[in-house]
Amino acid sequence: MILSFSQLNTYLSCPRSYYLKYLLKLKAPITSPWLVFGSKIHNMLSNNIFESEDPVEYQMLQRGKKFLESMPDNPIHETSYNDAANPCRFYGDIFGNRTVGIFDVFWEPEVCRGADFKTGSMYKTYVDHFEMQAYILNQLFKQKYDSNLKAFYFKFLKDDSIYQPKCLNDEKVSKKIEKSIKNILFNIEEGNYPKKCGKLCEKCDMNCFCSDESL
Repeated sequence: MILSFSQLNTYLSCPRSYYLKYLLKLKAPITSPWLVFGSKIHNMLSNNIFESEDPVEYQMLQRGKKFLESMPDNPIHETSYNDAANPCRFYGDIFGNRTVGIFDVFWEPEVCRGADFKTGSMYKTYVDHFEMQAYILNQLFKQKYDSNLKAFYFKFLKDDSIYQPKCLNDEKVSKKIEKSIKNILFNIEEGNYPKKCGKLCEKCDMNCFCSDESL
């Protein structure tokens, strides 16, 4: 198995969802509309498409464009998720686990920056999730280029905000995230998959399987 932030994030959000998706490998009967919309916006930004007749899409694309214009020249964009040669896909090792991480856009060692576009709004409730993603991407970047990221940006296209993770420069925060990742890995090894009910349930593509006690 190749570990990814998506897997860790799923476990952090709901261990039960991780169990259904990654161990039982169940497929959601209906693709999440949020996932479809997010994939569309990411694809358009990756291909420098900033125009849309849809006003919501247009606003997000323009915010993405403005962000990219504020960054250094010559960014490297992701290609499609299924592209084996995607230049934004990084492989490495996180605590003895083969790990993959994908940047939405990054700049090579002369600049050492990376970014991830989010089509939602910035919620402080999920800061640990953002810190974990940045931590993993920084570790993989360092293993490839022998250099830490100097900056990472989560650009939220819905409310036009930016979050810069602290784990890149704050050792205390970095240690906290390391502990969180190790705790998740330990619980996975121990087979601990309790259901965590909350606001994310309605957006979870595994929600339709939760009531089935046979799983």
